[in-house]
Amino acid sequence: MYSIRYRCGLLVPAFLKMISSNLVSSQDNNDYLIFAGFCLIASIFSRRFITTIGERILEAAKKAEKTAQESKQKIENTQLELFSARERIEDVKLAVDLKNSENTVTECTNNTQKDILLELADNYISKTSVPDYSERLKLKAELGRKMGEIIVRNNLPKDELLSNHHSEGMLLALSYSVQLKPNETGLDLLISIAKYASQLYTKYSILVSFDTLARSSYISPNQVKEVSDIVKAFRTHADRPLLRKIHDTLNILSFIGPLDDE
Repeated sequence: MYSIRYRCGLLVPAFLKMISSNLVSSQDNNDYLIFAGFCLIASIFSRRFITTIGERILEAAKKAEKTAQESKQKIENTQLELFSARERIEDVKLAVDLKNSENTVTECTNNTQKDILLELADNYISKTSVPDYSERLKLKAELGRKMGEIIVRNNLPKDELLSNHHSEGMLLALSYSVQLKPNETGLDLLISIAKYASQLYTKYSILVSFDTLARSSYISPNQVKEVSDIVKAFRTHADRPLLRKIHDTLNILSFIGPLDDE
């Protein structure tokens, strides 16, 4: 860039001198050749100058776009962290309420609640398909928690639900039921759910459920390898929030038993 400016600085006085001379009005053919040479030089350097300016503008535009994308990603990450914290608080509050409440479910009520669960699970995709990212997460969390509560509060048979219903909504409902009431059967259920999960949020919920079981001592050292393999498999097509959650879950598992080398 400096070289081009320097050369242009040398050419400008020469052009000014040429314009002030009688070179343009001269009848000598040699003068026309000299004039044409100056024009050729001017065109070469002007093209280089314009090209350089264009490249610098394009580079600046790319940097601005990259900065904007990074800022957007940081905002989304912050929103997700706040959202996750709020949702975990709601999950814990509901889990405590379920633990303290007495089981007064009748068979009639049980069947009615099962029908409600199946309807919610079947319509899960359509009810949560909204364009806004934050609103979509909120709807999925609320519906997942509601379905999980129905399963836990009514003691619905989880294995039977999974065997007969592989919808994404049912997978999320079962995952939430493990979070709300962790026990020794939760790990086998999550391992089965993980085979069918396709949506990123369902996988995210399964990871939260793994965390819950780990903190409740329902994952033993000899089970860490199987669980960590499932967690690592979630990296395929994962977005940044899910990748970060995978990293956190693997860290939790590492306190229970050693992880295999990557």
